Amino acid sequence: MRKLIEKMFASPKTWHKVNLCGGSLHIDGYCNVDLHHSADIRIDLEKKLLPFADNSIEALVCISAINYFSRDRGAEIIRDVYRVLAPGGVARFAAQDLHAIMEKYINNDRDFFFQKLPNGKERFHGVTMADKINSWFYGYQTTGGKACKYFYDFETLALLFKEAGFTTVEQKNYQESRLKEIEQIDNRPDQMFFLEVVK
Repeated sequence: MRKLIEKMFASPKTWHKVNLCGGSLHIDGYCNVDLHHSADIRIDLEKKLLPFADNSIEALVCISAINYFSRDRGAEIIRDVYRVLAPGGVARFAAQDLHAIMEKYINNDRDFFFQKLPNGKERFHGVTMADKINSWFYGYQTTGGKACKYFYDFETLALLFKEAGFTTVEQKNYQESRLKEIEQIDNRPDQMFFLEVVK
């Protein structure tokens, strides 16, 4: 009981690293900001922006989440990332790569679209490749019932970061990063591109 009371009245933790929309994924030393019940800070980024002071965050990662917002809301979130990052701070975003997925579709890559998960279920829902690509883009939902709203290639997402004020905007390979804990961050290199910026 004493520990519970101490926790209730403890001053809030000061965070310097953020895992944005990470769901249940916890990265050592990072504040998990999400709607998921296990998040350190639970907020809906459709309605609110980041609850951090200007120039206060050293590193921010957002893996496979920016596509759950409209392009306009994504731009607002990215502008807020610029606001909270400290000078020299690093942000890393990953998104399903529209170019790579369309290339797989055009090349009739049935091995990709009809792959199975370890439990034997199909990774992508639907009967045909077109069904699967549409359900993948618009049907999968996250915590709170959010579905995908916009899909990026590197050029389009990079533009939003440049418009927000970032001058160093780079495409990185899987697990190629300035962040030493990158092995805990990146996933699904078969369908993602990785973008890293420095303020």
